[in-house]
Amino acid sequence: MEEVDPFVQSLLAVPKSGLHNPFKNKERYLMLGNVSRKTAEVLHEQETFDFFVDCVMRCVPKSRAQTAGEVRVTRAFFENFGGDNVRFLAEASRNPGDHAG
Repeated sequence: MEEVDPFVQSLLAVPKSGLHNPFKNKERYLMLGNVSRKTAEVLHEQETFDFFVDCVMRCVPKSRAQTAGEVRVTRAFFENFGGDNVRFLAEASRNPGDHAG
């Protein structure tokens, strides 16, 4: 077990609230907003867009048009989320789904 000791010690050094807790680390909001903005920006590049379409199509039996639509919707989500919406993560509000269970 000696080979895992450095990893265990590293884990024990992390506070229980985590390293990315935005309540204790306010600049995380800005970082997460930038990550979302950059994600949307990169998904506008055709090569990247096609890469993700191909990745989804390998996992899910859908047509290229359906899959491209899903990647487009995901890109729009990140465009929207990249602003102040990241700050609302701390509210932990939930929206009900449209299915039982």
